[in-house]
Amino acid sequence: MIPRPAITSIAAFIALTLSAQSLFAADANINASEQEAVTWYQVEVLLFKNNKEYKQDKNDITLNISSPDEQYVLVKGEPMVANQLKRLPNDSLTLNKSFRAITRSNDFEVLEFAGWKQPLIKGQTGTPLTIKVGEKFGEHYELEGQLTFRKKRYLHIKADLYMANYEEDMSSNLQEWLLEDEFNAPSFTSVTNTTSNLPDTRERQESIINSEENVTNYIASDIAHMYESRRMRSGEIHFLDHPKFGILVTIEPTDPPFVYNERSESSNPDFSPAGEH
Repeated sequence: MIPRPAITSIAAFIALTLSAQSLFAADANINASEQEAVTWYQVEVLLFKNNKEYKQDKNDITLNISSPDEQYVLVKGEPMVANQLKRLPNDSLTLNKSFRAITRSNDFEVLEFAGWKQPLIKGQTGTPLTIKVGEKFGEHYELEGQLTFRKKRYLHIKADLYMANYEEDMSSNLQEWLLEDEFNAPSFTSVTNTTSNLPDTRERQESIINSEENVTNYIASDIAHMYESRRMRSGEIHFLDHPKFGILVTIEPTDPPFVYNERSESSNPDFSPAGEH
């Protein structure tokens, strides 16, 4: 027969053990829920334009490129801030075969081919990725806008992209010159000849010449706008099409670019770099 004090001690030990196991299980569930809340995906995008001439049916499209407060940008090196996503090597990407095929074609021209890893949280609005690709015209690019990925019950992509032709605005500098008052307006000779002895000062002449050389205004025309949302299946290649340009995109789950460590004593998750997978 076990003495009563011993039974009490055994009961206390069992209760303590069960309590510890419950706390451990709860802590493990919290860890699991934190890791399940964020899912990492490898995204690949191939943007290309159609070299065949295409005339817009509508001429009333205007550039309305938003600039959200939070947006991702792609970088070649290691990310330095939270909104930077590291480019993956092109030769490791699923769309590499499609990239080579389009590159060989005379009908299309690749504007961007990139892959990266990014987190998605179910039910939250995705952070847009800034797109500025192709030839640059002043402050604009041939193709620009945003691509946004989000996760609800399914994966979704939203493309909000503009493509335009740009021509140099030859009238802007002439208009400024014509609107100058007679006293301040430089003659054509004084603008083109810095050794002229006309009343304009040398500083004014150099300022005018530098502004003529360094500032070029462009006019956008034949603007095409793709605004499309598409439900995506993981691991499949999806095609978003417009007569002037197209997008091939694929997305699938991947390992995060870091490891989730055990919870610290402060109950805050600790993340440490683990290098590229």
